[in-house]
Amino acid sequence: MFSTHKLCLVLRLYFCAHIVLITLSPIFAAEIEGNACEIKQGVFGKCTLPRDCPDIAKQMQNLGLTKADVKRCGFTIYEEIICCPIINERNFLEIFNTTDDFLESDKNSNGDKQTRGDFGGVQERKAKKACRLLDDFAEPYTVPHILGGSPVAPGEYPHMAAIGYAPINPQNSPYEFRCGGALIDKRFVLTAAHCVNRPDSKPIIVRLGLTDFNDPDQIKNAVDVPIEALYPHMNYRNLEKYDDIAIIELKNDVEYSSLVFPVCLHTDLADPPPTATLNVTGWGITELKTRRKSNVLLKASVKTISLDNCTKAYVRGGVLPSRGILPTQICASDPNFISDACWGDSGGPLNLIIDERFRKMQVIGVVSAGDGCASVTPSLYTRVAAYLDFIEDIVWKNL
Repeated sequence: MFSTHKLCLVLRLYFCAHIVLITLSPIFAAEIEGNACEIKQGVFGKCTLPRDCPDIAKQMQNLGLTKADVKRCGFTIYEEIICCPIINERNFLEIFNTTDDFLESDKNSNGDKQTRGDFGGVQERKAKKACRLLDDFAEPYTVPHILGGSPVAPGEYPHMAAIGYAPINPQNSPYEFRCGGALIDKRFVLTAAHCVNRPDSKPIIVRLGLTDFNDPDQIKNAVDVPIEALYPHMNYRNLEKYDDIAIIELKNDVEYSSLVFPVCLHTDLADPPPTATLNVTGWGITELKTRRKSNVLLKASVKTISLDNCTKAYVRGGVLPSRGILPTQICASDPNFISDACWGDSGGPLNLIIDERFRKMQVIGVVSAGDGCASVTPSLYTRVAAYLDFIEDIVWKNL
């Protein structure tokens, strides 16, 4: 049996313990808040109160997260602390802002410019420098692929652009999206010349950061950028299939995210090996009879075809272009004649997949022309590597 003295001692210890716990709780909370946390492999966050986690719904969409993915860090006295998802906090807009940053990799320890041997001893191409800088910011792709089909998941092709025109009937929609393109810099989009060269139908806006035009949340968070200037290739002629490449200059810089990010340009003039993975992406026609376009971004796997075999196919079909198939073009098709680029995919990229996990890819071609869709006649793409001088003189002219 406790004595009165012992009972008082126990009570004092009991109350002291509770006072200590109450006193320490805010300290633990303060230590937890602001700490880094990992939501799942390759996806990180910061421990914070829910009210201090801005745009959490948008961040979850950007990173492909569900509510179950957002973990708890701990508690204050009254509130839980969550792992607030964040995208890479580097300032992506600074990637190409200065000549010094852009040329840093070409300086040796003495500050002298180096030359590279892969272009005959001349200075490395600006497109290659840009690609190496983009690779430094590559993050693991965390959104799972859709199995058993070809729809594209958000963030899978973050360079994909939809090009909008003034609609025939403005009551239905403020824009009519008829061509695709690829973001290659914070202010420039690569597309086909025939998408921008018609005097009676000029594009007015570029939409970035979405894959599904039927998804209200994607539409709400999409990035619409007005067009500042159009640069079709100087040798392009309407109704021809040559030099079909153009640059769109945006009115303002875009902010990079996991849903909006530029793509590298392929710089090798040779066709990729037969084992290479090539995907063409677009919102083009999916049903030839009804000519209905897809509201969801689709990808189709294709293989390149040699210029000789491509020429033979076009001769057999009686649709050989006036000057034949030139080395400035790439021929590609689905060996099974099921998937292909089609009307409405014009200007979109032919993507050479380098590292799918990190979304590393290069635009090797631009959708240009063809004889039907998924036919025995291959589709024609403008070979990007043949037009690097044209592209670099516009996109990186001051560097």
